[in-house]
Amino acid sequence: MTQHTMTQHTMHQHQISHTTHHAPLSVVTRRGALKISVGTALGALLNPATRSALCAEDTPPATANDKAVILLWLNGGPHQHDSFDPKESNCELATKFKPIATTVPGMQFAECLPALAQQAKHLAVIRSMVGEEIEHNLAQYHVQTGWRNTGPIQAPAMGSIVAHELGPLAMQRASADGIPSYVSIAHEGYSCGYFGPAFQPVYVADPNRPPENLDLPPGITSDVFRERLEFLKALEKNRQTRFANQFRAGRQGAVAFMNSKNRVAFDLDKEAGDVRDAYGRNSMGQGCLLARRLVEAGVRFVQINQSGYDTHSNHYPAQENLLRDLDKSMSKLIVDLEQRGLLQDTVVIAAGEFGRTPKMNPNKGTDHWFNGYSLAVAGGGFQGGSIYGVTPPDGNGVSENPVTIPDFMATLMHAIGINPEKEYHDSFNRPIKLVDDGKILTDLML
Repeated sequence: MTQHTMTQHTMHQHQISHTTHHAPLSVVTRRGALKISVGTALGALLNPATRSALCAEDTPPATANDKAVILLWLNGGPHQHDSFDPKESNCELATKFKPIATTVPGMQFAECLPALAQQAKHLAVIRSMVGEEIEHNLAQYHVQTGWRNTGPIQAPAMGSIVAHELGPLAMQRASADGIPSYVSIAHEGYSCGYFGPAFQPVYVADPNRPPENLDLPPGITSDVFRERLEFLKALEKNRQTRFANQFRAGRQGAVAFMNSKNRVAFDLDKEAGDVRDAYGRNSMGQGCLLARRLVEAGVRFVQINQSGYDTHSNHYPAQENLLRDLDKSMSKLIVDLEQRGLLQDTVVIAAGEFGRTPKMNPNKGTDHWFNGYSLAVAGGGFQGGSIYGVTPPDGNGVSENPVTIPDFMATLMHAIGINPEKEYHDSFNRPIKLVDDGKILTDLML
């Protein structure tokens, strides 16, 4: 789109659409930037096409609160009736699980979540989520950013928003010795959008291993590394574009992370074997344990990815196995955070991009469903032991209190001390809010 065409394009005063996002973007993380050669780095800095479409302000100072977020990202869409919105079994519904009582009177979960049923006093469950996208990538973009993917401006995912707006917890809890603000486990993470590459997550492919590239390559001494950094600084000296400054900030963060004493937070071998067993010896379980350690060390936002919920065929045993792993790891995470005095300031979210159809398809599977699915939240100022929204007995739609994705995003931002209506401006000085129009769900807050 040319500048003239963009200038003539009319948009609503409070809504500017975002760049088409066909798949999760590959990440140039802060430590990954160190692998780029001087020539490549210089080329990136000199290439105007790589500049962000949005003229975001410089990084704001860290906010003086202790709020953190752990997102358990259930990739593909968990079935609401197999988890947090159980229904009485009948031959029509795609669920084999009966409702079971929780520790909160009148609150029921599906029987494959017995451990979370014991932690219901900490959980706020939304049963009436309503989306607008039926395709995975579009729906993921919507849930992750709070915006639909319909136009030229790319929005930041919630992890990047939290990292940009709040900075690392270490600024308050310990020292800012290079701990990252945003870490993504078992997934490269979603777009940093107009905030730039400094706000991409540190990527941990396997929670049992530390992030890659934290140590110098074989044959490169600390003196050689320092000389190369000085050479790169000299090349960049007169380059003061916003993108160049973002690139420098990312590199500086990577170097600080390499030298950080908080690197030990990524080493699960420091945990006792019985603790690791209690979380579950799988990616979700060890990811939750790592998330707890990272929040303790000062990371603001941790995302753990659990894939496999897209069960268009053979819904069972795939969904059952995933949900039982989630039950064990999420419940242990909640217990640990509470015992360590962290749950009141840490929001734990279990969510996917949508749910699954109430009825089975002919392949003994379930398909995509966005009109009445579930999302669960614990801690961080949310009202535990609460249910919001109702779906009918057949699961077809929402009976009471529909909740849009912008509603939830606005509520989350409000809970952690970020103004969801804060505005930035694009290159034509048009305002764009941090989150699309949504209402704050005060009934879910303490």
